Amino acid sequence: MLPLAKIDICSQLFRLYMNNLKTIFYDPQIFDIQDFGGISRYFSNLMSGVKESGSFHVRLPLLYTTNHYIQNLPQIMNRSFGKLLLKKTAKKSNWNKQYLLRQLKTDKYDLFHPSYYDPYFLDVLKKPLIITVHDMIYENFPDLFPDAEHTIENKKNLMDRATLIIAISDFTRQQIIKWHPQFERKIRVVHHGIPSSSIIAAKNSLPEKFLLYIGDRNAAYKNFERFTVAVAPLLLKTPGLHLVCAGGGRFNQQEISHFSSLQLQERIMQVSATDSVLKQLYQNAIALVYPSIEEGFGLPILEAFENQCPVACSNTSCLPEVGGSAVVYFDPTDQNSMRETLSLLLSAPEIRQTLKKSGLGQLRNFSFENSLNKTIACYQELI
Repeated sequence: MLPLAKIDICSQLFRLYMNNLKTIFYDPQIFDIQDFGGISRYFSNLMSGVKESGSFHVRLPLLYTTNHYIQNLPQIMNRSFGKLLLKKTAKKSNWNKQYLLRQLKTDKYDLFHPSYYDPYFLDVLKKPLIITVHDMIYENFPDLFPDAEHTIENKKNLMDRATLIIAISDFTRQQIIKWHPQFERKIRVVHHGIPSSSIIAAKNSLPEKFLLYIGDRNAAYKNFERFTVAVAPLLLKTPGLHLVCAGGGRFNQQEISHFSSLQLQERIMQVSATDSVLKQLYQNAIALVYPSIEEGFGLPILEAFENQCPVACSNTSCLPEVGGSAVVYFDPTDQNSMRETLSLLLSAPEIRQTLKKSGLGQLRNFSFENSLNKTIACYQELI
């Protein structure tokens, strides 16, 4: 046992070390946009990892949030008061931004890492800026988004002002350079990773056999409608087979009418996507199906690997970069290609078993520790 004097000296040295740590400011905008979602999960994991590493102080100035991933972080308003006063999303977002601007003016930080592309803070920002670019889908498919022009301009302004740009895949880096070659030298590629978790799978009632789809269904680049047309014959001819859609909100009337036209109303269901429910879904699905035309990374693929869930996905954009040889691929523009690939998986349990094993191997290429260390190295490069 150390003498009390030595313990006291160690405590003083530790406090001195902590007081000398630089401070990273994050902003709340993505947490105002999403209650669940890939980008808010990314920033939640990142902030927790940086804090636990002891490399920097982490601050997220926040009045109130309903985001699932950061409920454990300090908030000025408790849940009851915040829900009463800031019930509307626009008001909550505006108040959180105003509170952040006040904190930025105090100058008590060393680096700023915004969580999305609204540049509302640029006029008061006095320290280095680093921005994470998740994809260039707005630039590649502007006709699909009513706010495309506004978002594209905001993103360009932030990339122009940023000292460093984090791209979450080599594909995203290539797309940034395609649109803005002047930014090439300040781009750093940092792939996503999955942090270890003690989450226990839920025990909800689920179909005995089902394919799994994760996330947004209504953005055209997600390719959900074409996918349902392609998979409909398999669902109808395979006894007991269902399609489970996790997250993305409840089915709207247009979707319900679409399912009815395919005679799938009894074969497709939607469930809320808490972490424990997601874990249960991955562990019990025949396969995760990822039919997007384009993605910036494809985090659900890593989540599926972690839970030994076979993956069938598009052969486009970043998805082969993430999936490697551990998934089966299809052409997302070809219904026959999708249908044949899924038919193969459904009829070949030995292929699914092989994919489970190879998925765990591929997952090792995307460790959270590596992702965190590379991000911290970017921070250190700036300050």
